[in-house]
Formats: sequence, C-alpha cells, structure tokens
Amino acid sequence: MSPHGEADLRTRLKTLTDDPAWKQGPASELTGRLVAATLTALTIPPGTPGPTGPRVSVAAARARSTTMTGPAPRQPAPAEPAVPAHRQQPTPARRQRHGR
Repeated sequence: MSPHGEADLRTRLKTLTDDPAWKQGPASELTGRLVAATLTALTIPPGTPGPTGPRVSVAAARARSTTMTGPAPRQPAPAEPAVPAHRQQPTPARRQRHGR
C-alpha cells in the first residue's frame, strides 16, 4: 500500500472515533452499528456529509422483514400427519413368498 493510501485509510477510520453515534443503542446491536459506521467511513470521502436519512432500527426491520429469518408466517396445518420420507410407503408392501 502506498503511503498516501495508508494516510487516507487512517483519515477515514479516524471518523469512527470522531463520530461515536455507533456506540449509542442496545449492546446487542453494537456489531451491526459498528459495521455500518465502518462501511460509511470507508465508502464516503472525508468531509462529505454522511447519509441524511432516518436511522433504521435493526429490530424493527427484522420484525417487518418478508424473509424467513424471523418467525415463520402462519400456515394452515397439513391434512395428513407429518411422516419422515424414509418411513413413507407410497403403496402397500408386497407380500414376500417363502421358499422357491
């Protein structure tokens, strides 16, 4: 890495200590806030205002998410009881003959 690149990296990462907003909030969400602040520090040039939109609550976003990371949506119960695939028999078992 060139000396200029290293200085630029140091300047960008210094913004994390200058703006401690990522430290505020629940401890369980600290990692996510730190990652977001680091991404912002590395992608937005120093001196440029950061994102101006409202802060997003991670908990609220997860609660409203349509992906399956949260609680599964309610579905009707299956008509048949669940049976493991290796126990299912599509047709009755054939009788085996003993002898020749």
